[in-house]
Amino acid sequence: MDIFTLTMLLLASILGSSLNAVAGGGGFITYPSLIFSNIPNLNANGISTVALWPGNITSAVAYRKDIELSRKLILYFVMSISLGGFVGAYLFLNTSSTLFSIFVPFFLLFTWLLFVFSKTIRNYFSSYLTDLHFITPNYFHIVFMFFIGIYGGYFGAGLGMIILTAFSLLGLKKLNEMNGIKVILVSFNNGIAALTYIFSGIVIWQYTLVMIIGALIGGFYGAKLTRQINQNFLHNFVIVIGAIITLIFFYKQYFIK
Repeated sequence: MDIFTLTMLLLASILGSSLNAVAGGGGFITYPSLIFSNIPNLNANGISTVALWPGNITSAVAYRKDIELSRKLILYFVMSISLGGFVGAYLFLNTSSTLFSIFVPFFLLFTWLLFVFSKTIRNYFSSYLTDLHFITPNYFHIVFMFFIGIYGGYFGAGLGMIILTAFSLLGLKKLNEMNGIKVILVSFNNGIAALTYIFSGIVIWQYTLVMIIGALIGGFYGAKLTRQINQNFLHNFVIVIGAIITLIFFYKQYFIK
């Protein structure tokens, strides 16, 4: 691994982990950086998941004082999204490289669209459900979290944004609390998926270890730093980067023969 690749992957994991801590969208940075380093797509997805996992844990520590939701409810969500993560990882490991390549541009497009309209979606559900005074979670939300976990275990990019949108259905209002619970759930989901990927043998450690170091740095210090950055700027930055990367993947998959 040359110095350029080493530096690129380190910086990508720092930035990706930092974005995951606050705005989400870290997968837009880490997965493409591995693909551009000529890592096969299945290995790249596994490496990205394993590498970002420690960063989510350190982010959870940074947000621990912001969480007010009951531990019992969080435990239900943890169990549900963890089981979903295992199912998603199993499905991923039984997907061919060719089929996964076809899916990836659409996963990225879905994630990008969700990110672009995430504020609008959350604001809509928050105002609508507040009018109905509907803020008590039920079994539907726990099952819904299971299916979110399947997506997270299978691909993972944009998982944090999907969870934040789901939290709007519960009537949660405080962004820092939502982010804190989000990184806990992502940590468990990615942790189960990461262990599944590790035991499957698709993880290439020389790249993964470099990115884990970056993710730890970005997860803790990035979480603190990005909370001080103008959120509109951060949001727009991810939108631009995500659009460019999504177009590149569509171009490579469907227009280069």
